[in-house]
Amino acid sequence: MSIPLIMHGAAGRMGQRILSMAEGSDDFAVYCGVDREPGQLSDLGLASHAPLLDSLPEEPGAVVIDFSHAGATPRVIEHCQAHGMPLAIGTTGIDPAILEPLLQQAGQAIPILAAPNMSVGVNLVFKVAAQIAQTLGIDYDIEIVETHHHHKVDAPSGTAFGIADAICSATGRTRNDLVHGRVGQTGARRPGEIGMHSLRLGDVVGDHTAYFVGNGERISLGHVAHSRDIFASGALRAAHFLARAEAGVYSMADVLGL
Repeated sequence: MSIPLIMHGAAGRMGQRILSMAEGSDDFAVYCGVDREPGQLSDLGLASHAPLLDSLPEEPGAVVIDFSHAGATPRVIEHCQAHGMPLAIGTTGIDPAILEPLLQQAGQAIPILAAPNMSVGVNLVFKVAAQIAQTLGIDYDIEIVETHHHHKVDAPSGTAFGIADAICSATGRTRNDLVHGRVGQTGARRPGEIGMHSLRLGDVVGDHTAYFVGNGERISLGHVAHSRDIFASGALRAAHFLARAEAGVYSMADVLGL
């Protein structure tokens, strides 16, 4: 039986790609899209004639994928929690102090997942970055560099934070150890800090590299996205998982069995 799917942020780049891939899958039945301007999904150039709404409907059991903006996501969580709608969140730029309590509360009623990146490859990078940092120890300097297209509105990227958070969790650090760029008389590099750097260039889909450098050697761990399809495919994989999951807070590691 096909899973009813609602795309919140349907008019965005990711929303349109996810809907296009869902249309070609027997696993999903597109129920509707949600964005600022109502109409039909065919208005976006999609094959589906499902409606494009300006607010989320009440449709218990339908899985919602959210790729919108940070200001809207808390309301999406509350709506899905109230109406029994599993939710996969790919929106980035949300303050963890705001997001985490909402996830924990919603997880008591629905299966919910928030991921800074839903690509299979990137989630492997999270896991490996944590292992490398834990093994090398505090004597190795760590810098994370990310590059995205010039339309991206948040920096550093959610994926860069995902790499940093994985390293922090594995080594007892926190986001207080992150240093965002350097300018002026910064003094010597503080042991344990993690440098974060963002580039915004042209139409780059996503390029992330974590550097681990000790005296005499350097390890580079990177991921380059050639297409948004890897994120769309991961989002649909997450939606498929959540449609069959019990209430709770999940991660892409759960979806991928990592």
